[in-house]
Amino acid sequence: MNEGLERIFLREKPTQALLAVGEMNPAYAAKVAKRIDSTFPHTSSILSLLEGHGLIRSRPEGRIRYLELTERGRKIAMALKGLGYLLREPDAKWMVLEKLKQIVAAEESHASALKLGPLRRDLAKLKETGDEELALAAGELDRVIVAAIAE
Repeated sequence: MNEGLERIFLREKPTQALLAVGEMNPAYAAKVAKRIDSTFPHTSSILSLLEGHGLIRSRPEGRIRYLELTERGRKIAMALKGLGYLLREPDAKWMVLEKLKQIVAAEESHASALKLGPLRRDLAKLKETGDEELALAAGELDRVIVAAIAE
């Protein structure tokens, strides 16, 4: 148990195991192992580590040890889910921006306000996401649209 939590959650299986325990009802080692596509011994080792750090607790009922997240474990699981969302979400928004750039490039020669104007609404949404880099890129494209409409 001398392994720090930072090192634990930089690996895929411990993260998946913690999230699986939080999502499954009931949760027990064999079920978690199957869910995260890991061997039972490896999963048991991970679960012991998580329990040692106070993130999960187990309660025996007959031959099965049922697992549940502790309050601290729930907080960390929520943070991991949020991180996963943050890691995936910007990609989707950047893809929207790239699609808008393609539309603008295709329409720029026509400079039709009727075609380009509505894109500014989508760009405004991208500028409000809280991602500074995305907001700057959306702002640059917005300026291109405004210039094309003004011509």
